[in-house]
Amino acid sequence: MAKKRTKITMAAEDVVRLKERIRSSTDLRDKERLQVVLWATSGQHTLEDLAELAGRARSTIQIWLDHFNAGGLDKVLERDTPPGSTSPVAGTKVQDELKAGLQAGKWRTAAQVAAWLKEAHGIERAAKSLYYWLGKVGGALRVPRPCHVKQDPAATAAFRAGLEQKLEELNLPKDRPVRIWVADESRFGLHTQSRRCWALRGQRVVLPREQRYEWEYVYGAVEVVSGLAQFQYLPSVSLELSCGFLQQIADSDAKAEHVVIWDQAGFHPRPKAAGLPERMHLLPLPPYSPEINPVEGLWDQTQDVTSNRHFADLDQLEEALTTALRPFWETPAKALSLVRHWLHSQANATV
Repeated sequence: MAKKRTKITMAAEDVVRLKERIRSSTDLRDKERLQVVLWATSGQHTLEDLAELAGRARSTIQIWLDHFNAGGLDKVLERDTPPGSTSPVAGTKVQDELKAGLQAGKWRTAAQVAAWLKEAHGIERAAKSLYYWLGKVGGALRVPRPCHVKQDPAATAAFRAGLEQKLEELNLPKDRPVRIWVADESRFGLHTQSRRCWALRGQRVVLPREQRYEWEYVYGAVEVVSGLAQFQYLPSVSLELSCGFLQQIADSDAKAEHVVIWDQAGFHPRPKAAGLPERMHLLPLPPYSPEINPVEGLWDQTQDVTSNRHFADLDQLEEALTTALRPFWETPAKALSLVRHWLHSQANATV
């Protein structure tokens, strides 16, 4: 049995006015609905045909046609506004409090803002309805940088402000060149690391995930004045292996005094510890402050290359790591781009 045609009855002069309205409309959403009504006046299309032509669900097309039959074109063009989507949160005072709270980090989610509005001002709003107004006061969804709960912001700030003095207190020989390095290490393994990835809208992303727990470590260091870089692949971390990497740094310029700034991990030797290479001076970072070490940014860029990928073995992983790291040791300007201005300027004043 043939499908029933969808027919809307409209006088010829009304059809002419409908076509003119479609041509003059500047709202694409209005044009879409009016065009569906125009197609339906021909009586040539089934409901399925209209849905396919418009790229809409059959149920949506049926609603539009029902609205036309109930109230004409004006009814078709009516659109419900989600409750509270654009209506003001409250007066200017509350919006100023909202902006100040965001700036101070008082809330991190729309749900927390909704709870505050209800508790502090007796305003009940759905969390999703607040997205518009969070944007209006300058808010934006951001990916947070993790921070250890034990971090002392004052110690971090003091290190940044006093680095030049700390370098001067090392009393380095004046007749030798000085190399100032920042160093760190990172673990990479066969267990697939997932990160956000690009795909077409509407496309479901499926990522094969390897569950093998095999790892290797990469030690890395960047000289903060020249941009020279040193790397070493190691199977693990230990005091002995850390000293071996420091020896590699020292050997890169046998005539220079070398200062290495890195964190206070248990497998990092302490300043003036036995077994340090000659001409090697260590300067520890404040505890729980990885964000002031530029090499952390280097690892982040490296993970852009190794994440969302499957590696058959550690040799294949090492090839990918070499591809990611090569630009840093071949192009000093790229490594130097990781170094913050405060670090570069204070180190440059010392050397």
